[in-house]
Amino acid sequence: MVGHVFKVTLYKKLLGMVSRYALNEISAEYERVAYAGKNPSRCGCVMRSIHGLPCACELFKYVVSSILLKTIHIFWRRISFSNQGLSEIQVTITEEMETILKRFEQLNVYGKIHLNSKLREIAYPDMNSMCPPLEKVKCGSCMF
Repeated sequence: MVGHVFKVTLYKKLLGMVSRYALNEISAEYERVAYAGKNPSRCGCVMRSIHGLPCACELFKYVVSSILLKTIHIFWRRISFSNQGLSEIQVTITEEMETILKRFEQLNVYGKIHLNSKLREIAYPDMNSMCPPLEKVKCGSCMF
């Protein structure tokens, strides 16, 4: 869903290609164009230097056209969620498990118990050591 603010020509080349957060930041910066104009000293170019988004003095030249996608830092461009190519990638935890095993062997008894309990939480997420109290606990500050 795209807000009405972004249906103008200015954002035409960015829709569907840039995150909503970035569009909102650009929109807020565009409101400063009237103040900063094309003067970098008034603008400060904070948006460009910190966020990699066009600042007010850059947006000044897009008043009658669309902001180009190349002016947006790659960080803000939409990620593709397709799984193309992911089937060929091998994902393993062999190296991590070997490291955990080496650390486990170096620990004392208490460390081994603690690490073992953490690994159980990962391996068996449905099981935990918590159980409900046998009877309802009454405390002085409770009003129930």
